[in-house]
Amino acid sequence: MPFIFLSFVLLLLSYPMIGSAAAVWLCAFSQLVLFVGEMRKGQVTGSGAFLFMSFLFFGMRPIYLVLESDYSLFTRIFLIQPDMELITSATWWATLAAVMFALGVQCQLKSQVAFWRKRLHRNSLGAMRPVVKSSMVGFLVVLQFATLPLMYSLARSAGRTLYGNTMGAYAYDVPVPMQAIHIFAIVVLFEAYLRKKSPGSVLMLVVSSVAFLTFTWLMRDVSNFRGFYLTGVMVAGIAVLTRIKPRVSYVWLIVPILVAQPFFKYLGEQRGLKNEQIAEVEMTEAIFKDEGLLMAYWRFYQAKGGDMNIFDTFAAATKSQPAYYPYALSWLYVPFHWVPRFLWQDKPRRGILIDMNFTHGAPLSPGLAGFFLLDGGLAWMLLSMLVLGYLISLVDCYVRTMRRGYLQSCLLGIVVINAMFLTRFFLWQYFYQMLYAAIPCFVLAWYVTKYQPRKSTVPRNYRRPLSA
Repeated sequence: MPFIFLSFVLLLLSYPMIGSAAAVWLCAFSQLVLFVGEMRKGQVTGSGAFLFMSFLFFGMRPIYLVLESDYSLFTRIFLIQPDMELITSATWWATLAAVMFALGVQCQLKSQVAFWRKRLHRNSLGAMRPVVKSSMVGFLVVLQFATLPLMYSLARSAGRTLYGNTMGAYAYDVPVPMQAIHIFAIVVLFEAYLRKKSPGSVLMLVVSSVAFLTFTWLMRDVSNFRGFYLTGVMVAGIAVLTRIKPRVSYVWLIVPILVAQPFFKYLGEQRGLKNEQIAEVEMTEAIFKDEGLLMAYWRFYQAKGGDMNIFDTFAAATKSQPAYYPYALSWLYVPFHWVPRFLWQDKPRRGILIDMNFTHGAPLSPGLAGFFLLDGGLAWMLLSMLVLGYLISLVDCYVRTMRRGYLQSCLLGIVVINAMFLTRFFLWQYFYQMLYAAIPCFVLAWYVTKYQPRKSTVPRNYRRPLSA
C-alpha cells in the first residue's frame, strides 16, 4: 500500500504540470513505483507482469516520444496534430489506470489474506509424490513429436491466411494447446534430470527441448504476432525456474525481455517474412547495423516497425468520439466468443465490440486500458482497471497456493506471461489464450498422477519433491 500511495502522490504532483515534459517523467516514475512495489514481493505474478509491460508501453514510450518527437503515427494514421497537452494528458490517464489496477490487486490481497494463508498451509502438507516412470517420460516425448507434423501441415497449408478462413478463429489457436503439451513435457523431463542426472535423462531433456523449439519455430508461419509463438518459450522458462528456485524473482522476467529488446524489434520489422527468409539474414548485423548497441536498445521504443504504438493509439483514443459505448458487454462477451458465427449471425467481427474508426483501418491496439476507455469513457476505464486488478490477483493467489507440482509450475508460467501480454489484448483474447494453454496441462497432470507407481523411489534426504 505505501507504494500505491507514493505513486498516487507523484501522479497528483504531475497534474499541474500537464502540458510540459516534466509531467511525462513524473507519470513514468509513478508507474515504476507501482512495479517496484510488486517486485518487493520477491515472486513473479500476473499482476506484476502486467504492470511491468504497462510501464514499457505507457511510461517508456511517452519519454521516447517527447525526447525524439516521434509523432509520425499521429499525423500519418490518426490524422491529428499532436501537441504536448495531448501526450501528457494521455500519459496521466494511463498512469491513473495503472494505479487503479494496483489498487484492485491490493484490495483482493487484503480482503482474503486469511483464506490464502489457510489454503497454502493445507496444500503444503500434501504427501510426497513418486518419480514418474520411464515409460511415462517416453510417452510425453512421443506426444511432443506427434505434434510436429500437425504443426508443419498447418503452417504450410494455411500459413498466415489461416485466421481469415471460415474456421480460422478456432484453427488459429490450435497451436497453443499443442505447445502446452511441450511445456508440460519439458517440466517433467527437467524434474527427471534433477533427480537422476544420468546420461539418459540428459538425452531425453535435450530431445524434448529440440522438439519444443522446432514446434515454436513452425508456429511463426501461422501468426505475425511474435507474442503468439514466443509466449510458450517464456512460459517454459518460468515453469522450469519454479523447480530449482523456491521463488522466481522478477529478475528472470525483466532481464531476458530487456536484453532481447532489439531482437524483438527486428522480428516486428520482419513480421512479413517467413522462417526460411529470416534464416537467410545475418540477424546480428541487421539489428545493430550503423547504430551500435545502446542506440539499438533506445530505438526499441520508436513506433516504426515494432509494437511501441500502443501509447500513441491510446492517446488518439482519448481524442476520439465513439459512436457508441458497449460498456459491460465487453466483459459479458468473453465466455461467448467461442460461439460459431453460423449460430450467432450478429457476432462482432473479429471480436471487436468498440468503435475503432479513429484508427482508419490500421491494425493498431490502444492497449487494454484503451479498450476500456472506448468501452465507456474515462470513468469506465478506471472502474474496469480496478476490477481487472482484483481478478488477476485472485488468479495469482489461486495458482501460488496450489500444491507444488508439475501443474502448478506450468500454470504459474501461463498466468504470468499471458498477463504481461494482456496489456495489449482484448479480454477474450487473454481468457482463451490462458484456457487453451491450461487445459492440456490439467489433463496431462491428471494422467501422470493416475499412472504413477504407488511406492515412492525418492531418497529420504530429497527435500523439495515435485508432485504431479
